[in-house]
Amino acid sequence: MIAENKNDFLKNYQNVLMIPSYHDLNNENSYHMMMLGMCLCLSDNYKIISNREEGKGRCDLIIQAHDEKKTSFIIEFKYFKEDKKDFEKALDKLSNEAIQQIKDRRYDYDLKGKVIYIGLAHHGKDVMMKWEEKVYI
Repeated sequence: MIAENKNDFLKNYQNVLMIPSYHDLNNENSYHMMMLGMCLCLSDNYKIISNREEGKGRCDLIIQAHDEKKTSFIIEFKYFKEDKKDFEKALDKLSNEAIQQIKDRRYDYDLKGKVIYIGLAHHGKDVMMKWEEKVYI
């Protein structure tokens, strides 16, 4: 099951980021593929949608509950390439952009019930997350 508590989700995700080498985490796709692999065990209860067109764009990852009474998730990944001392501001900006992209491009177009938007911005093993919850009838 997926953690529906943002603090638990972030803590678990940060722990996962400690496993691969820093050199393995070198672009947005690195994080996307890592998360996609972790989602395979959810396929009995969720439809896993990766890089497919939804709404007005192509979303990174949608974890759509088969049962509308359960929560679905939309995850958008961002990556900050620069080696800057003050990358926290950049990650904050990118995580907000990820959430805005989910909204602007209507990646939630066909979802029902509770949906959690997750914007993940990365720099190496550091991550900043934004989390918004919506309910669609």
